[in-house]
Amino acid sequence: MRSRIVAVAVIALLIALALVQGTATACTTIIVGKDLTADGSVLISHNEEDSGTVVMHYVVAPAGPGSDYELYSGGSVAEPARTVAYMGTSVWDKGYIPGDFIGGVNSHQVAIYNNMTYSREYPDDPWEVHPGGVIWTEFTLLASLQAKTARQAVKIMGNLSETLGLSSDPGTSFGIADAKEGWWIDIARGGQWVAQRVPDDEAQVIANCFRIGEVDFGDKHDFMWSSNIIGYAVEKGWYDPTSGEPFNFAEVYGSAESLVDPYNTVRHEMVQQRLDSLDEIGAGDLMDIMSWHFEGTEYDLSNGYASSPHSMPGVRSICRTNTQVSEVTQLRGWLPAPIGAVVWTSMRTPCSGVYVPWYMGITDVPEPYKTGTDEISEGSAWWAFRDLDAYVNGHYKDTIPTVRGTWQPFQAQMLADQAAFERAVLRLYKKDSRAAKAMLTAYSGELGMQAYETAGSLLEQLTAEE
Repeated sequence: MRSRIVAVAVIALLIALALVQGTATACTTIIVGKDLTADGSVLISHNEEDSGTVVMHYVVAPAGPGSDYELYSGGSVAEPARTVAYMGTSVWDKGYIPGDFIGGVNSHQVAIYNNMTYSREYPDDPWEVHPGGVIWTEFTLLASLQAKTARQAVKIMGNLSETLGLSSDPGTSFGIADAKEGWWIDIARGGQWVAQRVPDDEAQVIANCFRIGEVDFGDKHDFMWSSNIIGYAVEKGWYDPTSGEPFNFAEVYGSAESLVDPYNTVRHEMVQQRLDSLDEIGAGDLMDIMSWHFEGTEYDLSNGYASSPHSMPGVRSICRTNTQVSEVTQLRGWLPAPIGAVVWTSMRTPCSGVYVPWYMGITDVPEPYKTGTDEISEGSAWWAFRDLDAYVNGHYKDTIPTVRGTWQPFQAQMLADQAAFERAVLRLYKKDSRAAKAMLTAYSGELGMQAYETAGSLLEQLTAEE
């Protein structure tokens, strides 16, 4: 008990440091095509990064009757008559980030994650509310409630953007994937948008600037776009169709500064190089990348962890102190969606945490994953990992060997056990789908509780050693 009291006191002192080192709001998303994975799955991973104490809860939302969804910016949008189930993460209080869904997957194996970007057209306050417009969490939710494919999710978002506009963001981008393919969609503040399909044999990353460049208007299989995408740009004086220059969405609609800012370009370059170096990519590879601080490269300025790799001068790493949650999602069409879609989730900074598999077929999560406010909260999984992260960040070189030495075998065992567990639950699913969902719920819940309890034990161990 005494070590726990000491741990909480130490964390209280370190919270301010962690906030200072991680105040920027940004995210990183990766999509891996099915021909680049060993098993033919599509993978999508995401680090969600927000300013301040953005406590995440895990949500499991069942299918149900649709209604009129009330938009944060005013007005409403009609949901489908029957919504589909989804699961993923949500902020504990909509007063921090309005909306009901941060990111995850639905029962058709459609996964959606968001990155803030900067378009060239936005008000003096980039987060100014556009009356009746749609905010990023609402794009995510409204597509998740009904999309049967990634392509359909793109069309839903595109229609919302054109008819209602983007609100409360200077620009936004989404990575969207299903069990067959992945897509990027870039949405500008003025409501114009473009989407591009990720080739099946490629892995791609997005930082915090528009990703889609030259648009091939003759290729309607790999591109989609807003109906007035050229006309709007011509009207604004941003593009001259008589110039002979190809239409480049990022250059026409993006903030010029964001496209060359090392905060974005270094991250994009380093992750893309690492992805390109792999002949095959699995969930474990993405977990490693999402936990990366550029160790082993010229951008590792931590001097052998003499300082925290989260606070290297002039370098913005992938794993951050303001990584609120990290997710690696597997989408596999040869399996029923309750088993085929699995979201490996690490609450808070993944380098000091662990990824737990949550299957689409689960019906609930343990109470600690639904608990926590903006104050240090006992019994909260997010806060348990936040406490551990904050302590490790302040004593990185001395603590990370113990932390990784604990998590790595646990993570490796979960990955190694996955295939055998899924064979067993699939056999049961073919006989009794309800019993199989109970088995999935128990399995994910047990691993989640093990991770939560281990995080608390690790913090007590580390603080006791001081």
